[in-house]
Amino acid sequence: MIFAVVLAAQTASPSPPPIDAHDLYVAAIRAMSDLPQPSYVTYRLVGENDGMQVGLTVIDGNLWLGMSNGGEPSDWSVRHRTFDYKSIVTDASTGKEYATARSFFDPTWYGTERALRLGMLNSQDPAAPHRTEEDPTPPPGPTLRTIAVTTVMSPSIYNVEDRGPATCANGDPGRALHLWSRARNVMHQLSDVTIDLSSMQFCTMRYSVADTFGYHGIVEQHFANVGGYWMQTDGLLDGTLRFMGVAMHHGIWRYRLTDMRFPQHLSI
Repeated sequence: MIFAVVLAAQTASPSPPPIDAHDLYVAAIRAMSDLPQPSYVTYRLVGENDGMQVGLTVIDGNLWLGMSNGGEPSDWSVRHRTFDYKSIVTDASTGKEYATARSFFDPTWYGTERALRLGMLNSQDPAAPHRTEEDPTPPPGPTLRTIAVTTVMSPSIYNVEDRGPATCANGDPGRALHLWSRARNVMHQLSDVTIDLSSMQFCTMRYSVADTFGYHGIVEQHFANVGGYWMQTDGLLDGTLRFMGVAMHHGIWRYRLTDMRFPQHLSI
């Protein structure tokens, strides 16, 4: 019996080293910063409500997500041009088209960078293009790359805490990290991420949004490889509608992006 105990002790596997949340986070930022971006993308966004209805509304020339406690689903077709963030959103229920530069409709990593910089769901129209007005035509093929990510999500802005193993929405094993603003800046809305350990890329981004256009809650976006690009695939809004600071209604709106294509040219 003593021999068996000693043998078990000698053959036991060493404990894995502790996860350094800071290093893991920095590695993921570097992986994301080197990803190619598509010049154009088209897709269909289908939203289903669980106590929260989301539609499209225009206020002072800007397109907003109109939230209410209704029960109608959302069904929008989106044509997006990466170099100037422009999207044309068509509401299937009315046939009406809307032009916007809002990051919510940009499924590329550029959209995430803008949400981190300007605030998820905040006013973002109009937007300055990636390229100059003198040379507005984007180059053919997947040549556009992410810029300035470190300036909007670096560890100098956020504290980072390990939250253990997690699973990405696409089923890949991941690691969850919790973040909070070092400066307690309300514009630093990133609160949680999940890193896909097979690619070291962010597969989940969660934002904590406080009283933006009457909405208080979270916005969560999921990412995966689609057609060779790391794209947003689905997400949710889980929050409370407020009026004059008073909570009126809580609900969840889940959406998914389908039929995603990457044309070489697109008229917008």
